[in-house]
Amino acid sequence: MRFENIDKFTLYRTLVIVVSVSLILWGCLVILQPFIPAFLLAIIFALSTWPAYVWLTEKLNGRRTLAACLMTLTIAVCFLVPMVFLGSSLAENFGHLYSGMIEPVLNNPGNVPSWLRELPLIGPHIDSIWDNFVTSGANEGASARDYIAPKLIAVGAAVGRGVLDLALGVLITFFFFRHGISAAERINSLIERFVGPRGRHLLGISKRTAIGVVYGVLGTALAQGALAGLGFWFAGVPGAPFLGLVTLLLSLVPMGPPLIWAPAAIWLFTNGLTNAGIFLALYGLIIISGVDNIIRPYFISLGSSLPLPLVLLGVFGGLLAFGFIGLFIGPTLLAVAYALVMEWSHSDKPVAE
Repeated sequence: MRFENIDKFTLYRTLVIVVSVSLILWGCLVILQPFIPAFLLAIIFALSTWPAYVWLTEKLNGRRTLAACLMTLTIAVCFLVPMVFLGSSLAENFGHLYSGMIEPVLNNPGNVPSWLRELPLIGPHIDSIWDNFVTSGANEGASARDYIAPKLIAVGAAVGRGVLDLALGVLITFFFFRHGISAAERINSLIERFVGPRGRHLLGISKRTAIGVVYGVLGTALAQGALAGLGFWFAGVPGAPFLGLVTLLLSLVPMGPPLIWAPAAIWLFTNGLTNAGIFLALYGLIIISGVDNIIRPYFISLGSSLPLPLVLLGVFGGLLAFGFIGLFIGPTLLAVAYALVMEWSHSDKPVAE
């Protein structure tokens, strides 16, 4: 056998090296595991804005550090300003929401709130539903306040973790900008060593796919948020800018915007504003939700044609695995994997580039 010519010392030394390297890699993975979402988010940020960084570097006469600082600051502003606005809007409107809807429920969990009785379709049947949901819980010794408080704490913790991952992702993006060229050369070399001549070609497909998904997700969200805010304002819905921003965030989730404009249209109907309710319902169905069928497929098709089931799995799986930023990470990773599988399955010969 071929192993008979290998002396025991060489065999043991190889075994020790393999075990040592494996332990080191495992330790590195354990250390970096909490930062994997931020790291993946930084990769998405850097890939999707790399052309702008290259253009800015040329305008600044090759000063890459300054260009990286400006690009990182721009990304931070683009994401932090909406979050600050959302936080201030929540703080401003939560008092009215609490006193009008939540506080009556907490003080009298057995009584159905009047605003629930006025809802169409389910309003006449709300008494039995409310009795089964709230009263039975109270009979078991759990008050509504005790039930809601842990849920709010969990939501707050998830939001805080998402903000932290976002901040770390923006910070890591700076280093990707600053050292991106040398890192890309090393990645190309490693890919070609493990994959072969097709490595650079497959890496290009991954890059185009990731950029297409990010542009599709963000472009659709911005368009739907702006159109929703305009529609809410025109229909006379209170807090139109705030609802537009919430629609922007929910646009990241498939079928998210109807969760905002549909209740707003119902609210208009229940308050006697029939014409405004009809307008908002048609506007939301045709304009707000229709944008999703135009902008998102266009941008995603620039990189790959990702089937809708994979988009849904990517969004919800990303949410479960990485929290809020999984809305970006999930579809991007699945789109890249799908593009690579399709490329490998339809290719017979290596492509030299």
